[in-house]
Amino acid sequence: MKYFQITFLLISVSSLFSGGASAQFLGGFFSQQSDKKKLMAEQIAGYQLYLNGIKTAYTIADKGLTTANQLKNGTFSLHSNYLTSLQLVAPAISDDPKGKAISDYYQQIISLFQTELNWQRKQKLLSAPEIAYLQKIGDNLRAKAKPDMDELKQVLTPGQLQLTDAERLERLDHLYEAMKDKAAFAGYFTAKCRKLALSRKDLQREKEQIRKLYGIQ
Repeated sequence: MKYFQITFLLISVSSLFSGGASAQFLGGFFSQQSDKKKLMAEQIAGYQLYLNGIKTAYTIADKGLTTANQLKNGTFSLHSNYLTSLQLVAPAISDDPKGKAISDYYQQIISLFQTELNWQRKQKLLSAPEIAYLQKIGDNLRAKAKPDMDELKQVLTPGQLQLTDAERLERLDHLYEAMKDKAAFAGYFTAKCRKLALSRKDLQREKEQIRKLYGIQ
């Protein structure tokens, strides 16, 4: 009887300790599972913050690009408007008397040489090489004046050149002085040719009078 009591006691104690170990094991198991869930929750939260950060950065970058594009388009529009305004010709420039004076000088150059050539050919006081030289000088001068006329047309025609009003006026001044010099030379050269021809005519008249006076055939 006493043996059975001791055995039962040992079994009870063993069961007690055995149950405590199982409880401890189960408690540790559930504790580990809880720690894993907590770690996973923390990782998920970290990923979410990372994704939110990427989204925020993308939004900022997208807004920045949009703003930059708007600024670029605005700047381009202003630049385009400015360039367009440079193609316009103000009335004060298109009505500038120097424009007409330049055209008049050009026509004067043509007229001076044409008139002189016609007169010289009719009078026959200059030699053929001299007439050819007169023709050559007139052609060269007219060829040099033609680009000035082309530039004048560009300066006074809207849409041809991109210039400020001050730059257009400066071009007009330059063209005016250049054409005036050419016209002055045309007048000087044709006058010298006419004077040479007239001097020869006077010389021929004097020779004719001497022949008549002395009966020289």
